[in-house]
Amino acid sequence: MNNHPKRLQCTEELLIVPSTIFCSLIADLQHALETIDMEYYIFANDRTGRLFAQLLRRKARQGLRVRLIVDGYGSFALSRELRKALLSDGVELLSHSLMHHCRYHRKMVVIDGRIAHIGGANIADRYVVGNTLGRWYDVQLRLTGDVVAAIARLFDYDAFMCEGMDCEVPLSYKGAGLEVVWSESRGGRAMTELLSGILASARHSLLFATPYFMPPEQVMEDIAFAVQRGVRVTLLVPERCDVWMLDHVMRRHVAMAVRRGIDVRICRGAFLHAKLAIVDGERVVVGSANLDARSLYHNHEMMASTTSPDSVARAETFIRNMLDISSEPTARDMRSFVPAFVCRWFEGLL
Repeated sequence: MNNHPKRLQCTEELLIVPSTIFCSLIADLQHALETIDMEYYIFANDRTGRLFAQLLRRKARQGLRVRLIVDGYGSFALSRELRKALLSDGVELLSHSLMHHCRYHRKMVVIDGRIAHIGGANIADRYVVGNTLGRWYDVQLRLTGDVVAAIARLFDYDAFMCEGMDCEVPLSYKGAGLEVVWSESRGGRAMTELLSGILASARHSLLFATPYFMPPEQVMEDIAFAVQRGVRVTLLVPERCDVWMLDHVMRRHVAMAVRRGIDVRICRGAFLHAKLAIVDGERVVVGSANLDARSLYHNHEMMASTTSPDSVARAETFIRNMLDISSEPTARDMRSFVPAFVCRWFEGLL
């Protein structure tokens, strides 16, 4: 007699349009029956943030257990009035301390223990109507099956940590064609090991999309080595960052990448916020981690790796759409007037 629990078949859907990301999430939240767990780096105090807050409040009044974790730094602008309204309607609101150098940068939702959404999109108007940088573009992965239980355990872990309780780090998930890892797994080396695996496994092509390209020196050397052994490495980054100083930091790294033979493309008139890698057209890696030291070594991050042909095809469609509004870097894209030591200091701060 087989006493092992039956594994639920995982299904996944890669969402590549901002409106679709939010519409899918709202639809799943509206159909929630028992529990809603949400964790976001930025839960903005704008129209989109208030819309989601209103939905969470309504679900809590209906008797569901609703928990919301926000990062103290990223969601600093979330008003006291909105926080009090959430709490008064029964939403369990937890905040990661503003004083922590390591930030809760994950974006994840678990609904009734059956559906999960993970990726890079925060709860904010900028994904719907844009801002001074233009429309923000991102990707999100909607998951069902036994992977959801693993993500739910991670949420519980984060909730306990926010409340100051010590608990065991949940194991990362690995199934047929799908793997989900978070920063605390693998002894805290999950993000660096994932990146190393991506670089080592690429045979002929490797594409990175990242809003913040500020890799540590060793990572830059590893990417350059992939180029030397014949892998075509394409890097897609936004023209401008949402933090002025990081524009100058990025320009230095873009210039370095071009010198090392990386095919850099600059996304114009929009802000590329997706954290995405496509390996040999066969594997997609997506989640919350940027190609910078903070995401690799400090922040609480989550990434998913999948070989699903549908997810690969959707990721390639997203990249083609971004390349349509991109071009090669100009001299201005690689020129910085800020001293190198100042840029290095800001890399670790922001």
